[in-house]
Amino acid sequence: MFSLRLKALRESKEISQQALAGFLHYSQQSIAKWENGLGTPPADVLSSIASYFNVSVDYLIGHDLVVSEEYGEYVTAEDLVIRLVKHQVIGDRLGYDPQSLNENELVALGADVLAMIQIAARRFISTPDPDQ
Repeated sequence: MFSLRLKALRESKEISQQALAGFLHYSQQSIAKWENGLGTPPADVLSSIASYFNVSVDYLIGHDLVVSEEYGEYVTAEDLVIRLVKHQVIGDRLGYDPQSLNENELVALGADVLAMIQIAARRFISTPDPDQ
C-alpha cells in the first residue's frame, strides 16, 4: 500500500523522485525502491513524507480503515474512492472509461479525488471565532 500511495502522491503533485529525494535527504534510488515496494523508509522519514504531502502516516501505510457496516468489511478511504472511479456511471460523468485505466492510474485518480474532497471539505469546516 505504501509504495502505491507514495508514487500516486508524488505523481499527483508532479514532483520528481529526485526532488522528493532532495527534500528527504535520501537518494533518488531510495525513492524508486520504496515506490517499487522493495522497502520502506524509517519512521521519521515516513513522518516527513506525510508532512510533505499533507497526509497522515496512517494514510501512507494504509491504516486509515473505514468500516462498512452494510457489508461487514474494512476498507481504506482510498479503496472506497477507487471503487467509485471504477464505476462506469462515474466515469461517464467525468469523461473517462474506467476499464481503460491500469491500477496505478486508478490509484493516482483516487488520490486526486481524495485531495479534491479535502479541499472542498475545508470550505465547510467551521473554524472557531477568536473573538468569542
